Amino acid sequence: MPNHTFFPDGSEWLQQTAYTSREVHGVTVLVVFSCFSLVAVVGLLLTICLSAFNTRSWTNDKHPHLFVRTHVAAYFISLLISDIIQAIGSIMNAQWIRDMAVVVGDVCTIQGVLKQIADVSIAVWTFAIALHTFFLLFLELKSSRFVLVTTLVAGWAGIAAIVFIGPAGLNASRHGPFYGISGYWCWISPHYANSRVTLDYMFMFMAAAFSFILYMLIFLRLRGNIVVEGRRIHFQRVGTPWRGKQFENQAMTIAKQMLLYPVAYTILILPIAASRLSYFAGNDVPFEVTIFSGAVFLLDGVVNVVLFTMTRRILPPESFKFPKWAISRPQPIPEYNIETGPDSYYQSSGTYSESYDEKEKEYKSEMDATPPQLRITTAVNAPPMLAPPPQVYRGSGESLYDMYETANSPIPLTPPDDVAARHIGYGG
Repeated sequence: MPNHTFFPDGSEWLQQTAYTSREVHGVTVLVVFSCFSLVAVVGLLLTICLSAFNTRSWTNDKHPHLFVRTHVAAYFISLLISDIIQAIGSIMNAQWIRDMAVVVGDVCTIQGVLKQIADVSIAVWTFAIALHTFFLLFLELKSSRFVLVTTLVAGWAGIAAIVFIGPAGLNASRHGPFYGISGYWCWISPHYANSRVTLDYMFMFMAAAFSFILYMLIFLRLRGNIVVEGRRIHFQRVGTPWRGKQFENQAMTIAKQMLLYPVAYTILILPIAASRLSYFAGNDVPFEVTIFSGAVFLLDGVVNVVLFTMTRRILPPESFKFPKWAISRPQPIPEYNIETGPDSYYQSSGTYSESYDEKEKEYKSEMDATPPQLRITTAVNAPPMLAPPPQVYRGSGESLYDMYETANSPIPLTPPDDVAARHIGYGG
């Protein structure tokens, strides 16, 4: 049973509403559709990011028409982000399926915020793509980078301001919270019916209507029915066949492909617009109609992905391949063949002679055959030495370990002290 709370203005506030088994099955369908949309949009967004990464070093001279470097790519990525927000907001219905009831709280507030952001942002960026294409193909005006940055900042800032205006500009203490239970999920509370129109539905319907009008003008311009001459615009019949064929081969294909986005958006919001208008008129909307219109609108992400993939060569096939990361293998050491012969430096300088190498070889061969001999001649003028005692003589063939034994060599190694003194000159 639903729980209610009453506010000072006498309004009744719904705190909780239980699901029936039929409602559980219907809301489950919305969750499944949202999962499909989320996977498709995230996959396309990653593919675009991969293409931008792989083409970061490509020059504009060789690849002048890269989609990832165009202004419409930035608007389209913003549209994909909006589709992701929409899918996440709908997937949060899994919480109510698990609890078999929608309960007011933090989760309910977050879901309401995400749903409003998604509705407004999808409308804004769909119209931004339409307006950019109108300036490019109809007026033949190319926007600058400053216009791109300004549009992105103003677009997202405006979306945030719209979402902030609702809770901040209303008396929640008297009329209740701005976000609450709205049917089978959470969104803007039924007590703020005017805010539902001005802060949500109005942007959706205006974006669909204006985008469709702009693209119809583009189509007629490229077909030749509308002629632009300076500031003058006039309508005429289709031009000569060759001119129409030229338009068909060049810009008409692009226009038809870009036309698909606002046309698809308009078709997708028609069921939910019809059900909402019927509800505002005081009619009871069947549960099946609510689920069907919600499921169709949740397909916006899937439809955008399908339309993008149908566009021929909008992304170069070689730009969205995963890079191969491999561990470097050891490289073999190169072999160098050094040729022996005359030095080119000396030959070029004129100081080289072939006879020099021959003389050098002969000199080296002589030096190798005859080992060097060291001759040392020392002349010492000293008086004749006295014959030392027999015990201080050693033989030349004895080892160092026999130096303290009795020597039999006639060569004195260590003379007595008195003999050494007289020999050097210090003795008497």
